[in-house]
Amino acid sequence: LKKKLFTGICLLSLLSGCVLDDLHDCPGHPDKPVLPNPPEETTQFLYFRYTGDGDTDLLTERISCVDMYVFDSGERFEQLEIDAEAEARHGVSIDLPAGNYTVVCLGNAGERTQVSDLTTCDLHMMFFAHPGYFMNDESMLTGNDPLYHGDLRFRVEDGKSLKDTVDFSSSHLKVYVEVKGYGTTEYGKDGGEPDIRLHNMRAVCSSTTGSAPRDAPTSEVGREGAQDMYVGKLCTFRLDGNHPAEIALYSGAGTEPFYTVDVADFLKRHPEVDITKQEAELSMRIEFRERNANVTITVPQWGVEDVYPDVGFE
Repeated sequence: LKKKLFTGICLLSLLSGCVLDDLHDCPGHPDKPVLPNPPEETTQFLYFRYTGDGDTDLLTERISCVDMYVFDSGERFEQLEIDAEAEARHGVSIDLPAGNYTVVCLGNAGERTQVSDLTTCDLHMMFFAHPGYFMNDESMLTGNDPLYHGDLRFRVEDGKSLKDTVDFSSSHLKVYVEVKGYGTTEYGKDGGEPDIRLHNMRAVCSSTTGSAPRDAPTSEVGREGAQDMYVGKLCTFRLDGNHPAEIALYSGAGTEPFYTVDVADFLKRHPEVDITKQEAELSMRIEFRERNANVTITVPQWGVEDVYPDVGFE
């Protein structure tokens, strides 16, 4: 090593008549080449935005995290980026080579959300669902996360900055069901709690349009104080209008519902419940009187006034 270093020093002394980084004046060297200007610094940034039913950006209020799936021009899966601090910066930096891309973004994916097998690498085969759906275990279906989704097609060009915006939309519907007087029915005389299930609800949220399998998620049910009032609440995927969704009540040991409510009929009778809004809630009260001979179905007063209690959906 010492011998090689000494030889290098001697060689440098022999070239003292030339500047090492500019050899165009030295014999045997061509003119100094003209180098291109260094490329300007480029930025690739995708902003996130969610305005709900108005014009104000509600991203930081409604979306706590974002999963972003990137597909190339052939709509083949390219990469996945998870940015836990996306809500603080309203977006994410990306670094992609030139080309056409599609991003699919999902907000608030948690323990009740699983993505389909991405080894297919196909945008049209991608969907999200409750983990119980993939395990074919309906007993696990207790509703979905309060999901929001957005997608964007964009082009990256060499040497050019990119700034674009992914607009999010709500993928979920909040469902709140009050059951009053269950203890007066023959099904509630044993003192057990009713099961509140949603029949014919969408099982998956797809990145492309198409028919979706159906499932029957079961809500979490709690008793309101010492009253004969039970409350079920959950988030589910939004209704698609292609199947007759139902609210079904089961006794604790029953395998068939003892009472059902047709959701479409309920919405027709109660236009004040608007589930087409971004921040939509389906709220109803089912009240039994005189051993369920008399049943009334109404909208809770707080739902009529559009002032919602903190029912723990998030």
